[in-house]
Amino acid sequence: MSTIDVIVATYNRHDRLERCLRALSEQTVGDFQIIVVDDNSDDPVAERLPVDLRESGNITLLRTSSNRGPAHARNIGVQHSSAEFIAFVDDDVVPDRDLLRHHLEHAVASKVPVVQFGPLLAPADWKPTAWNLWEAATLKVQYDRMSQGVYAPTWRQFFTGNAFLRRADFVRAGGFNESFTRAEDIELAYRLSNQGCAFAFIEEAKGWHYAERSLSSWLAIPRQYAHFDAELDRLYPGLLWLERVRGERQGRHPLARLTNRTAARSSVVACVASNCAIVAARMAHRFRADKVTVGLLSLAYSMAYERSLRHESRMNAIVGSGSMAQPEA
Repeated sequence: MSTIDVIVATYNRHDRLERCLRALSEQTVGDFQIIVVDDNSDDPVAERLPVDLRESGNITLLRTSSNRGPAHARNIGVQHSSAEFIAFVDDDVVPDRDLLRHHLEHAVASKVPVVQFGPLLAPADWKPTAWNLWEAATLKVQYDRMSQGVYAPTWRQFFTGNAFLRRADFVRAGGFNESFTRAEDIELAYRLSNQGCAFAFIEEAKGWHYAERSLSSWLAIPRQYAHFDAELDRLYPGLLWLERVRGERQGRHPLARLTNRTAARSSVVACVASNCAIVAARMAHRFRADKVTVGLLSLAYSMAYERSLRHESRMNAIVGSGSMAQPEA
């Protein structure tokens, strides 16, 4: 039995998966196994992976019978694991050679159950689109604030692109909620927090994130997060999640508050303004005006999220606030 099982869920990303696996093979920790879960890719991973990786003694290949998303795929991976610790690494991440070593050293030294995550950083040779740049910049703000002690790591910053925890804690929490196709990592982290786990940001455990997301995929993110924020609020009414989210949004920059009010008053105006911000952001990105690009896309994201959250609130009112709620974990 190995000390660490690394779970890599993948779907139709064969080139990126190969790059991830080759980086994992160069880790400075030797006692680990890799479990790749092919979430029913169009071309099976087993047929596309190079022979040397396919026949590697420390890589296990699994394949789901249908495409059901990363939460299901990762649960399958953990079910087939037996190590004391599990690590989650996304297939578009190239882990630094010392990523597993830094995670393991901190976890072993911790006197309490700890759930860890490391940074997903922009590689030097990465050529991002405007919206991929926005995602990287948004994450970096959180990493910088935790590093500077502005706030401590909590379940709200837990992302499974670069994560590490004891398998027993994961199993005790019940694994990922497979009905969540977005924010499944945060929902799990909330349950881990409730069972007494601490959270740690391991800044040295670096992962280089070669994100490639289309504009249409990026535009879906605020809608998805609004939906699953509403789901969190229904699942855990004592958390008062939407009340907290709205309070934090009111405390943002005056321009951000103005866009939220615009989105609340007129969906049409907000939609037009959001599209204009995206067009302007693409232009700014061409001239490498990164701060302008990120700022404009933040406005577009904020308006799309606000519209979607209002829609979710109306749906909740129609369905009934208590009809879908479940007891808190």
